[in-house]
Amino acid sequence: MARYGGPHRRYEPDQRVLETALRSRTSRAARACLRRMQPVVVLAPRWSAVRSFLEELSLDLAVGEPAVGCRIVDFRPLQGRTTAESWQFALQLMGQLGRRSWRPASPLTVADRRGFRWALEQVLEQAHQESPHPVALLAGGADALPVEILEDLCAAWEGYRERHVVDQRCGLLLAASSSARWLRVGDAPQLELADFGETEAAAAIVGRAGPLPMQDLELVSRFTGGIPGLVDAVSRHAQAEGCLPRSRDELLDCFGPLVDEMRGAIDIVVSHDALAERLSHLLDGEASPRNESVDRPLLLAGLLRPERHRGKDVVRLRAPAIATMVG
Repeated sequence: MARYGGPHRRYEPDQRVLETALRSRTSRAARACLRRMQPVVVLAPRWSAVRSFLEELSLDLAVGEPAVGCRIVDFRPLQGRTTAESWQFALQLMGQLGRRSWRPASPLTVADRRGFRWALEQVLEQAHQESPHPVALLAGGADALPVEILEDLCAAWEGYRERHVVDQRCGLLLAASSSARWLRVGDAPQLELADFGETEAAAAIVGRAGPLPMQDLELVSRFTGGIPGLVDAVSRHAQAEGCLPRSRDELLDCFGPLVDEMRGAIDIVVSHDALAERLSHLLDGEASPRNESVDRPLLLAGLLRPERHRGKDVVRLRAPAIATMVG
C-alpha cells in the first residue's frame, strides 16, 4: 500500500499505485477528453464527493498543457423548479463560461423552448469568441435538469461542435448520479466515478491532515471502503483533532450527517424482504455474482460496488462501515 519514511513512520504513498487507482484513472480520462474539447459524462454513485472531484479536475486542467479554464456549476438547485425558472438559471450559469470573474451577465429572457436553444447558442458563441483561452463547463447535478432542458443543452453543444470542427474552445462535462445512464451528449464517453482505492484514501487523508500512523491509516481507509464522502469526513476530523478515530463508534461519529443519510438508505432497503436478504448475504464483504433483480436497487442506493472478476460481473458491499450500520 505504502512505505514508512524514517523513524517517525510517516506515510509515503506509492505514486505508481496512485496513478493506476480507479478514481485517478477516471480523472485522467476526463482530463484527456476536455483537453481535446470533447464532451464527457461522469456517472457517480451516492456520497462520491463530486464537487471535490470537479475542483481537483479544474485545477489539473488549469496547470497542465494545454491549459483549460473551468467553471464549476451545480444544477441541483433546479430540482422542482418550473421550466421558465430553469431556463433563466441555466442561462445565467452558462453565461459565466469564459468570463474572467463571476459577475452578472446580460440577462437573456426567453419565452419558449426555441428561444432557449437560440440563447444557449449565443452564450456558447460569445464564450468561443471572447475567452482568451480554452474553457470548460464542469456541471454537477446534471440529472436535476428537466429532460427537455438537458436535451436542448446537449443539442446546443453538438451544434457548436459542428460549427467549429477544427477550432473548438469550449468543453463540457456533465456529472450525474449513477442511475442516469440515459444521459448522453452525442458520442461523448460515459465514465464511472470510482471510489478511492485504499492507497488513494490514505493519501487523501494525509494530504489534508499531515503525517499519521500507518496502522491507523490502514484501518480507517479499509473501514470507509474508499467512499469519498466518508474519506472527506475522516480527513476533516484528523485535521481538526490531529489524530484518527480508532473504534468503530468513533469512526461513525466522525462521519457526521452522512451516517444518517446512509442509515436512511439502509432502512428503505431492509423494508423489502428480498433486498434485505441479499444485503445480509453480502455483509461479509465477499464478492458475489451479480443478480440484476435485487442488486440494481442496492447499487442505486449506494450500498454495493460493481466489479469485474475473471470476466464476470460481481458485486460486493461498498464498505465495512455499511455492515456496521446494518448491525
